[in-house]
Amino acid sequence: MKTGTALTIATLVTSIGLALGPASTALAQQANKLSDLVGARAAGGETDLESRGYTFIAASTAYGGAKAGFWWNSSNRSCVRVETFDGKFRSITDATPEQCNQHASSNNQERNTAAALVGIAAIAAALASKNNAHDNPSDKSGQHDLGYNDGLHNAPYYNPSRSDAYSSGYEQGVAQRSRNTSYHSGTGGYTKTARVNEVVCTSANGKYTECALAGGGDIVMKEQLSKTDCIKNQTWGETADGVYVKDGCRAIFETMP
Repeated sequence: MKTGTALTIATLVTSIGLALGPASTALAQQANKLSDLVGARAAGGETDLESRGYTFIAASTAYGGAKAGFWWNSSNRSCVRVETFDGKFRSITDATPEQCNQHASSNNQERNTAAALVGIAAIAAALASKNNAHDNPSDKSGQHDLGYNDGLHNAPYYNPSRSDAYSSGYEQGVAQRSRNTSYHSGTGGYTKTARVNEVVCTSANGKYTECALAGGGDIVMKEQLSKTDCIKNQTWGETADGVYVKDGCRAIFETMP
């Protein structure tokens, strides 16, 4: 998502709290009972939330490139906001029922509902910007590649379809990013940032697919992952921004200095 759009959505979501004000429905104060999940891996944490009676409702962007998920518990009518960053739960806080798309029960229901709709619109805008491939759990190789590339590029963990392939790919991407930066400690005035020069690109169902690749050098195929032969200038090749694949080719590509 472009920075300007992200800031606009963040502003709209923040406006919910301002619009609801003190007249909104009181928070259920359940987040403190979930504090043991802070720091947990997102895949396991989501399963634990479900086991405690919570249902995923919606997602939005959060500070620093994180994802915020809203979870609703119908038994105690509580809504919690879970921030995920780098594949782990960063924080769990109480949220209003309106933020979980539940009806307000106060005398100011009409005003609260209008404010909640603003939040829903912001959340919908954030969701519309993501790659639709995240919602296709049947494509296991594609889900793995999405997870791997998200982890490698330090993107927030985003797995709405609860795909094991995405989770596994994300962990492998994070591990690869750590290896890419293992040559320095991040001290001496430098931050530990990865220069991403590797990507998994997949031609799902034989379709032509382009994948962005940083580096600016020559692109080589590091490892073929598909049964279909990946042949340069036939089933894969270079583009202005990276590499393309087609006819079922799936491989790891990297840029050489």
